Amino acid sequence: MQRRWRGLVCSGAVSVAVVLAGEARAGGARTAAPTPPTPIFGGAEAEICAFPGVVSLSDGSTRCTGALVHPRLVLYAAHCGATGMKVGFGESALAPAQVVEPELCRVHPDYGGLGSEAVDFAFCRLAEPAPVPVLPIASGCELALLEPQAEATIVGYGESDSGSGDGPKRWAPAPVRLVLADYFEVGGLGEAGVCAGDSGGPALLRAADDTWRVFGVASVHAAGCGGIGHYAYAERAIGWLEEQAELDLTPCHASDGAWRPDFRCSDFAPASSAGAGAWTDFCAAAPAGPAGTSCGPAFDASPDDTPPTVAITSPAAGPQPGPQAVVEVVAEAEDVGWGVAEVALEIDGEVQARDDEPPWRFGAAEFPAGSHTLVAIAEDAAGHVTRSEPVVLEVEGEGEGGGEGCGCRSGGGGGGPWWLVLWTWWMSHVRRARRTRG
Repeated sequence: MQRRWRGLVCSGAVSVAVVLAGEARAGGARTAAPTPPTPIFGGAEAEICAFPGVVSLSDGSTRCTGALVHPRLVLYAAHCGATGMKVGFGESALAPAQVVEPELCRVHPDYGGLGSEAVDFAFCRLAEPAPVPVLPIASGCELALLEPQAEATIVGYGESDSGSGDGPKRWAPAPVRLVLADYFEVGGLGEAGVCAGDSGGPALLRAADDTWRVFGVASVHAAGCGGIGHYAYAERAIGWLEEQAELDLTPCHASDGAWRPDFRCSDFAPASSAGAGAWTDFCAAAPAGPAGTSCGPAFDASPDDTPPTVAITSPAAGPQPGPQAVVEVVAEAEDVGWGVAEVALEIDGEVQARDDEPPWRFGAAEFPAGSHTLVAIAEDAAGHVTRSEPVVLEVEGEGEGGGEGCGCRSGGGGGGPWWLVLWTWWMSHVRRARRTRG
């Protein structure tokens, strides 16, 4: 697990917005006239570095909870909003140990307020991977764990009483009560429950390999603080999240739910409430689970003797209108063994960009007139390397080809490539350090 973190800022205390409607209200809201105090959670404040993948979110006026379901993705509730959000790591939402400004936050387009629990989803994408074990979204055979009377673990930064006590990260076991069409119910009726500030927080269940899985996103709670919590099904957000965030959220499963782990199916948060380490070194001592085995054998249970396959799917070879052509470069790469670890893009004999996460998109590249050769290079987690068939672009217009087929600047100085390589990719992705198995 990478333990490097950058781009951190400090944050002060913030307040919480108020929303109330009938017997159900958004979990991240606080009423102006609170009901009599009702203790919630019924558990304990989290130890230092316990549940490090549960984070706080704040826009300066509303405070919510979220879960790190991918090293670069925080899943939370749409009713918390997406404008001006900052992500806080640590045991206090009032004074986070680290605060990060995400590069992108979005709410689900179908969310329409209370009554929309089924799509109460939002996400924030981080510029770099967070250096703590993640809480992946349940998928495949894991979904069978969600049933009435199953013991969930709920975590959040919400109130301990109606109208007070929010800020510290708290956790508690709570029973799953009903599994309904649009949401499932957790806690309440004398058991631990959710309250203002817990919106977006996860309902966790223990997978067969003794690591946590996110099953639900806290949406609303009924009958005041400590009442039954309504949780949106996190698995139903995967398609939208992957499309919008351009990240792979199912490293252990195929799109149909079949068990197909790669090397990213590992280092998940152990199913424990114990803390280890300190935030001064980003909880480096916090344990991470081994290669996942929740629905089958680990990705490396068998040797990987097969190299990956790779092809450039866009652009197509052939003429491009000039005198300058701007094209999106997209590759497809697969590996039947341990998974594709990296895809590099070579232009006219020189590697110009690398990506270590699917989908393998390199944004837009600008080419001058002349002939240019594109090759994608895939390397799998076992070290096998494959080069794609070359794609040759012929950009129309007056220009001189370089000795290796690159577009070169005419005149003195020896020339060289002068395309604006991959500007869209570099603006939307901070280069991630390549993961290694440890």
